Amino acid sequence: MIAPSAAALLFQLALGAGAGLAAGFAYFVALRWNVDLFERGAAPKALLLLMARFGALALALTALAKIGAIALLSSALGLLVARRAVLRRLGGL
Repeated sequence: MIAPSAAALLFQLALGAGAGLAAGFAYFVALRWNVDLFERGAAPKALLLLMARFGALALALTALAKIGAIALLSSALGLLVARRAVLRRLGGL
């Protein structure tokens, strides 16, 4: 098996972190919308949004896993950074 080059690893790292950050922002902002929908009693819409949130995140993580472990792990870091940023911006969930 051929070892990946440093450039390929850096690409996976950057791609994963960027995708994780974008997916994280979308996921946690949608989570806030989800909470609002449940609070207003719009359960069917909230359940659809919930399924869409989980599905989109699952698709993103699956695609990153196929790229490589570095991409998947750095996406997890991007998700955590996005979570912290969204929580600070929205004042908690």
